[in-house]
Amino acid sequence: MAGSACYALAAAFAIALLSMGTAEAQEAKDTSGTNPAVLTRTLAISNEYRFLPGDEYYDITNLRYTEPFLDGKASVRLTVPLDGTDLTGDDEFGIGDVAAKFSWIPYLSRRQAFILSTEIYAPTASEDVLGTGKWVAAPGLTWAYFASPEIIIAPAYIHSFSFGGDSDREDVNRGDFDFYVVYKPHAKRWWLTSDVTASYDFEAKTAPMSWEVALGFNLGKLPSGGAINGYIRPGVGIGNDRPYDFNIEVGVSLVSF
Repeated sequence: MAGSACYALAAAFAIALLSMGTAEAQEAKDTSGTNPAVLTRTLAISNEYRFLPGDEYYDITNLRYTEPFLDGKASVRLTVPLDGTDLTGDDEFGIGDVAAKFSWIPYLSRRQAFILSTEIYAPTASEDVLGTGKWVAAPGLTWAYFASPEIIIAPAYIHSFSFGGDSDREDVNRGDFDFYVVYKPHAKRWWLTSDVTASYDFEAKTAPMSWEVALGFNLGKLPSGGAINGYIRPGVGIGNDRPYDFNIEVGVSLVSF
């Protein structure tokens, strides 16, 4: 059952695929969902299947809704995860830790932007293995550099720490450096992203790393001027502390609807 949602989303993506300036102008035209400096109304569903060391798995289905405000200079995003895993020796399935993320763009020009964000995770997991048991805050800073009309380079740092919850559960204290690159050819309906994440867990004294590459497509236009997009994103864990051996994620989103 753990992989069924992933296979269903992959099939839906394949069927849909077969049927297929200035900062203000960029915002009006870019409905790929890949530009971190474009905050727009988005509804997305994705499924990620992780092949863990030791022949175990972790499956995550995320439902996300983003609502912009302040003329697109800020947004709030709600994430509801449904997770499954056999890490305990038996298959466990249920809701994970629900999260709300606030993003704000204090500076935006034709060449660069700074994005401040804070995500709060609530200990809502229905099973211990599906969540941290802690209230977690994750403030972050992203610098987006528009190297050309086709290329965005956006490194980010996020620090996650627990500030409440079950005292018997392990505290959360982790730093994540994320190096994100987008290639979106002009007037094309596809794009590529590369995402390298290097972390340090100050509690476990480990340094997990991963690299994920996504291929995204515009699957159709909406009457509002928005888009229906899909993507497939394989990834690989790096090093002895890798978070997984490899993973595969597929997703579909409505952008600017």
